[in-house]
Amino acid sequence: MSAAEQAAARWFSGAQLSPLGAGHIHDTYLLTPATGERYVLQRVNEYVFKDGDLVMLQTRRLLDHWRQQQRYRVAELVPSASGAAAERVGDALWRVWRYLEGTRVVDPVSSLRQAEAAGAAFGFFQAHMASLPGPRFEDTIKGFLQLEHYLAEFAGVAAAAPDALRRLVETHAPLAAQFRQRNTYIHGDCKVNNLLFAEEDTVVAVIDFDTAMYGHWAWDFGDLLRSLCFSLGRVDIPYFEHCLQGFAGQQPLVNGAGGAADCAAAPAYVALMLGLRFLTDHLQGDVYFRVREHGENLRRAEQQFRLLGAFVDQQAALRAAAAGVLKVR
Repeated sequence: MSAAEQAAARWFSGAQLSPLGAGHIHDTYLLTPATGERYVLQRVNEYVFKDGDLVMLQTRRLLDHWRQQQRYRVAELVPSASGAAAERVGDALWRVWRYLEGTRVVDPVSSLRQAEAAGAAFGFFQAHMASLPGPRFEDTIKGFLQLEHYLAEFAGVAAAAPDALRRLVETHAPLAAQFRQRNTYIHGDCKVNNLLFAEEDTVVAVIDFDTAMYGHWAWDFGDLLRSLCFSLGRVDIPYFEHCLQGFAGQQPLVNGAGGAADCAAAPAYVALMLGLRFLTDHLQGDVYFRVREHGENLRRAEQQFRLLGAFVDQQAALRAAAAGVLKVR
């Protein structure tokens, strides 16, 4: 019996399993017991998330608060047969989510309406979570989304990097001076495939909260815009405008100090950071992101660095577009 089957048995006997999704971090399966209902079985990657128990504790706090809004459906953790929110099987931590029926993943987006709905969902998430009571979340991944941290990590392996990529990192390293001040709760993995859509292209649920943290609003917006443009294969100004319209319509911090310039710089910041993470992982032997073969992380890094170049080249146009959106509001 596989580890996943052993874990599934903690919830249901005789359930069917099949791989689900294409994530780089967790092992995820569609779990279907004899009743025919569908669930999602997930192994928490405790190489990436060093403290799986902390992840579960903060996720449950987040879900309790997120249930207080009625705009979006809320993912539900399913207790095991023993009543536990998660179960350890061997040295691995497993959990089960109820499958949200009647929803679909949209990746890539195919309309401006979808882009605006995605921006609004993540902006609303930040605005709602700002009132989370109790102590602030601890970071579930050390240095996560903080460019300075990844630059320091890269420095340890930089000598082995291709010369052109090392020079590119050095050229754009000053981006690390931006977005240092944490100012709100963020989702932390703000990609369109962490939203569930209805058939009419409206977002019905936000999912995947393991990286939720107290950070800077621009980390989320930058990641969302970066992921949209990566999927489209280009920096697209209308998609940027609609995504920002949705996000800024829910998150008032966007109109604070920095405004349009921050909106334009955020995608470049995240593209550099993600490219740096892929490159560092490649040089360290692919210990973080799942790969099919060595070299895949290098190719991922090069893709993000090309996107970074496009964001840098388009800074004037992005600032002008952001100023227009924020002025309208």
